[in-house]
Amino acid sequence: MNSSDISAFAKACSELIGEVSANPVLADAIVAGLASGNLTTGTGPMGVSKVLKGSPGEHHLKEFLQAWKTTASHLGAKDVSSMVESSLMSYRLAHGRAHDVDVVWTGPEVSGSQARRTEAVVKEIISGAEEELLIVGYWLVTSTVQIKELIELLIDKARSGVVVRFVFDPGEKGSGPDNFKALEDKWPADLTGALRQVYSWSDHMVETVSKSGHKYDRKLHAKVIVGDGRDALVTSANLTHAGLLENLEMGLRVQGFMAAAVVSHYNLLIREGILERRG
Repeated sequence: MNSSDISAFAKACSELIGEVSANPVLADAIVAGLASGNLTTGTGPMGVSKVLKGSPGEHHLKEFLQAWKTTASHLGAKDVSSMVESSLMSYRLAHGRAHDVDVVWTGPEVSGSQARRTEAVVKEIISGAEEELLIVGYWLVTSTVQIKELIELLIDKARSGVVVRFVFDPGEKGSGPDNFKALEDKWPADLTGALRQVYSWSDHMVETVSKSGHKYDRKLHAKVIVGDGRDALVTSANLTHAGLLENLEMGLRVQGFMAAAVVSHYNLLIREGILERRG
């Protein structure tokens, strides 16, 4: 079996995997057919149809069997079925770890840009959550219509059973209430059963000392929104009217397994006592 044969057989296998991987029942039937001898280099159209049972993929399966016959006939049924099964497992693992990334932007619209609008993405993530939401921010300003609507959307999610966790910077801001008071003013006091949690720096973590001996308060400056551990926005934008609509802000929306890593990181911060419950 020379390199050309290996390449042809591998190509036929990969094309078959790409065609049937989304249909687990069909994929498993092909592996079983190869292992049992129902699919061989001599299997004809009727034998192929019997395995496929009306599912698409006939062309790629025939091409695979033909490539087996012409380029890898020395391989037995067990070898080929094991190879196809391993390829399926690798494909599914890779597909499960794939993620989509979008550029997210607050600022003037530019012709030809592929960036999504920050406000729209924030609403999409919150609206799509079914189990939990993580909201991390430096500054929450609830005095504008847009942010009031956002808080109402979060309240509706909490009423529906979604766990809403906030992680806020504890410091006083230049104008208006701090983040905790801003949220408390908008969150109904009689909202029983609403699963809301608020976290911030632990008391022993707030103050630090520079190398020169100057004391200062740490800033919780991250801005993150994650829905169900699978849809995350990491951005420079605060939860303010300016952050969502007026400033020049940019971030990335990641949909996929890496979003869960963001949630896991904050869970570890809570477990280690770096963040503590404030409400």
